[in-house]
Amino acid sequence: MRKHTTRISRFTLTAALGASAAWAYPFGPPNGYTPAPGDKPGIACTQCHIGTPLNGGGGSVRVAFTNGLTYAPGQAQTLNVTIADGVAAVYGFEMTARLDSGPNTQQAGSFTAGQNQKVICSDNAVQPAGGCGGNGIQWIEHTQPSLSNTISVQWTAPPAGSGNVHLYVAANAGNGDNTFRGDHIYTADYVLTPASTATTGVPAVTGIVNAASGAPGAEAGSWITITGTNFAASATTWDNLIVANVYPTTVGGVTVAIDGRPAPISFVNQTQINALVPATSTLGNVSVVVSNGAGSGAAATLALAAAAPGLFTFQQNQGRYPAAVVLDGANSFEYLAPPGMLGSGSQSRAAKAGDSIILYGTAFGPTTTPLSPSMSANVAYPLAHSGPDITQPLAQVTIGGQAAQLQFCGIVSPGVYQVNAVVPSGLAGGDQPLKVTLLSGPSSAQTLFIPVQ
Repeated sequence: MRKHTTRISRFTLTAALGASAAWAYPFGPPNGYTPAPGDKPGIACTQCHIGTPLNGGGGSVRVAFTNGLTYAPGQAQTLNVTIADGVAAVYGFEMTARLDSGPNTQQAGSFTAGQNQKVICSDNAVQPAGGCGGNGIQWIEHTQPSLSNTISVQWTAPPAGSGNVHLYVAANAGNGDNTFRGDHIYTADYVLTPASTATTGVPAVTGIVNAASGAPGAEAGSWITITGTNFAASATTWDNLIVANVYPTTVGGVTVAIDGRPAPISFVNQTQINALVPATSTLGNVSVVVSNGAGSGAAATLALAAAAPGLFTFQQNQGRYPAAVVLDGANSFEYLAPPGMLGSGSQSRAAKAGDSIILYGTAFGPTTTPLSPSMSANVAYPLAHSGPDITQPLAQVTIGGQAAQLQFCGIVSPGVYQVNAVVPSGLAGGDQPLKVTLLSGPSSAQTLFIPVQ
């Protein structure tokens, strides 16, 4: 992949509540159960409400903004939280707002508690009249379960010059049995930019492609490349911007909203953005809005599919060869490319029969365990089986028209999939065509070759 192209807490049970009710936090959770950096990203309320993975209940939480994904400095606005779940009987939530320049330490604006709500501080006390002390971070949450899946939250934006604001929400779709089992926990986050009437200097998107294949189309959690004009003033990466393993969604003053949700960004310059599509269940066309300090550009469109596989390639030779390695042993490898193609600083060689090779790509589809694109992680989750016969290989790899033995096909880090295969025997020397086809049907349309010796 081209770098520039692409505590478990203890608490006292009280006789008044009883053990099961205390675990369920009917009167609001402690602070810090949102997906914000410094809170519990990737965990949220599943730390206590167990049985279903985070965002695994088949529903969602969404926030609707009266002013769209912008805010008027110092002005109050209503945030409408909707929790969608097919089996829930009661609902609860916790929300926090942070400046995107310091998402784990800097409060953005202030919340005003409505009916059956409270605002709490970092000491878990209800916010006093003078506001929360310390760094001033607030959380607003329920004080009793709601029978409605729609909850209105009052928030006053920070003053002018505060920059982008990141809102984080965790929601509980409870089954109403007063225990900590069987509830569904959902999270979402949004970036709001200061409202602007600028007509110059705003971003303009001219193209969005799969960061590996360069073709249109992507999937939730995959890498994309956005091209256009007026993005960032200079080249900036997410290096030093990853906080508590949470990827940044503002880099170089630039944000990207895909289907209304902030996308993690790894690189920006004036004309290019490398980003991860945020988690979304939407298939088909979604909006992509790029914003910078001048304002937000016109919405572009990205087509999302269940899978849209692409293989990363080496830049040399017009991307003729996949970005791959050939294993020389348990702990050693060389790049899989013609000798010398990558320069004197990178050892490369052609493959031979029986060699184990590793290919890398993006948008290969759902995996047995979902991986959040918002947090750094190193995993090895295989693709989820898409057919009734679980003995069928998850993908078919051919080299020179001959089937290669598949050893692994799955996700290894957000947006990056890995394919391990064994080079078949009987191949002639030279460049042999490579094809990868998923069991679910899609294949990469790229014309790629494996150098064979």
